[in-house]
Amino acid sequence: MEKTSKIKGLVYGILSSSTFGLIPLFAVPAMNAGVGINSVIFYRFGISALVMSIWMLLSRQDMKVTFKELVTISFLGLFYGMTACMLTSSYQYIPSGIATTIHFLYPVVVTAIMVLFFKDKVSVMLVMAILLAISGVYMLSSGDGTGSISMKGLLLVLSTVVTYALYIVGVNKSCVSKMDGLKLTFYVLLVGAVVFAFNLLVRGEALDIPQDWKTASDLVLLALVPTVISDFTLIKAVQNVGSTTTAVLGCMEPLTAVVMGVLFLQESFDWMQGIGIAVILIAVTMVIIANSRASSKK
Repeated sequence: MEKTSKIKGLVYGILSSSTFGLIPLFAVPAMNAGVGINSVIFYRFGISALVMSIWMLLSRQDMKVTFKELVTISFLGLFYGMTACMLTSSYQYIPSGIATTIHFLYPVVVTAIMVLFFKDKVSVMLVMAILLAISGVYMLSSGDGTGSISMKGLLLVLSTVVTYALYIVGVNKSCVSKMDGLKLTFYVLLVGAVVFAFNLLVRGEALDIPQDWKTASDLVLLALVPTVISDFTLIKAVQNVGSTTTAVLGCMEPLTAVVMGVLFLQESFDWMQGIGIAVILIAVTMVIIANSRASSKK
């Protein structure tokens, strides 16, 4: 049973980071089509929360939460929402590939939190996988070119490193760690939708309406693929294999972003990025082996 849970967790982790890496594919075209950043993020959380609520009502899922769980979920939703807002905003100031590369520093923060505050033991192989993954992600960003980096964009994406790490650790170590994945996903997305609706009201901004079906479909896909699917599988991964392993598996995110960029956005691809992909795949394999050994010992 333990081994089956580990395998599920690894699959969930890879699926989560892979779908999360599709954010630029849907968000950037919508912003280029004239939909403001605050509207894009509201659509992302609003549509996803609506879809989740319909699904849960039709399948008659239990939606009850205690006050303590609601407070915890509110903080988790805030961390997740802040990550989404700042990461998407950073695309306006620095290339999405570089932003994704910097964002991937979050496994280091997750590992540090788990070791310092929760006394987690990290194997040598897992540490090597973290270093390899970061190296691979750096190589993937080689095609973005060089030049001055916007300090505002840099600060925005560096902030996501902390907020996303806190979200992952919170899912694993808070009172909602055993909550049904669908229920937790719904409430996290609902909190995000409420926060960004309030954000629009406070700013006095009108909700931008997409002017064509292509933009509308991008917003719907943004809500479904790198939000509903990604967040649900992330929660299931954390519940099955823990925060640190799930964070390391996040290296699939920039890999997906590069592949989608080459296939659909006519972005360049060179030999250094090819090596980066190989290094990331090796890192993921090491994580799988490390978990397999841990399960065998147990």
